[in-house]
Amino acid sequence: MTARAKKSEVAQPYGKGADPQTGEASSPGSAFDELIGVDETFRKALVSAGRAAQSDISVLIIGESGTGKEILARAIHQASRRKNKQLVDVNCAAIPDSLIESELFGYEKGAFTGARTEGRKGYFDEAHEGTILLDEIGDSSLSVQAKLLRVLESGTFKRVGGTKNIKVDVRVISSTNQDLADLIGQKKFREDLFFRLNTFTILLPPLRERREDIELLVRHFLKIGGVAQKQKFRFSPEAFAMLHAYHWPGNVRELKGVVSYALNMTQSPVIDVGSLPNFLFSESPGRDGLQREAAASGPASLNLTEAVRDLERRLITEALAISSNRSEAIRALGISRRTFYLKLREYGLE
Repeated sequence: MTARAKKSEVAQPYGKGADPQTGEASSPGSAFDELIGVDETFRKALVSAGRAAQSDISVLIIGESGTGKEILARAIHQASRRKNKQLVDVNCAAIPDSLIESELFGYEKGAFTGARTEGRKGYFDEAHEGTILLDEIGDSSLSVQAKLLRVLESGTFKRVGGTKNIKVDVRVISSTNQDLADLIGQKKFREDLFFRLNTFTILLPPLRERREDIELLVRHFLKIGGVAQKQKFRFSPEAFAMLHAYHWPGNVRELKGVVSYALNMTQSPVIDVGSLPNFLFSESPGRDGLQREAAASGPASLNLTEAVRDLERRLITEALAISSNRSEAIRALGISRRTFYLKLREYGLE
């Protein structure tokens, strides 16, 4: 079973362009209002993305996991002339080499054993006249890179089992949490593909470098949760202090998960430290850390299921933060690739 592309229906936003005090939308209607923050580096990245959206130039988005690369890619697509066509998201790390050609380019009927009798279109077919997002391109194998380079250079491809060259009109956006120049030096990434993708580069800063945006983002996530529960919520000053002290290896995505957890744990409209997940109370795993967490959060930490989920989520988040790619994170965690991706989906870390 293979991972199919996610089509650009309505992306889940991090928030709208907002007033830093209230978190209210300041200029609705723009595709880039879906990203929130007042940090200067972050705002410059959005300005650059807005300029890139006005052309069909290839864009490379670089940033740690959870910084909003996919959301920014969707904003660029929505602000472009291709906005009424598909944005097809391809997880380059999740496609096995044995299936890469059929996934990217599709196949003709009877192309191989087990193929659909009517054949099937591939990702590039689906993205025709639209945009294709090559997500986590730095994690792709050299074999995948070679296949991508061929279609990017010629604008054509053949389906598996086919003989006809198919012309495709696709705008390419790629994203990575890795240093591609360093991977080139290690012979793990093709230099010619890098030049194809690196026409316009946008750097998204990690949340730990834009801490002034934490409260703004939290208010936005609380507003979403409050609408769902028909209640207004706010964090106590002590709870905000905990958020500011944390190092956020999972970035904005992790912060969103923390707010969601707190909303489900709180018994009051004012969310205090007792409603925060245990991993915020310890920077490192281990018995001493768990004991400190238990002491800080009280009886709630005795819930074995919640404690296991907190620890599991934290270990996966930290493995992603310290590993050079997802394959390395999988090896460090000692789990299968399938389990890894299931856990990413379960904890909202995709």
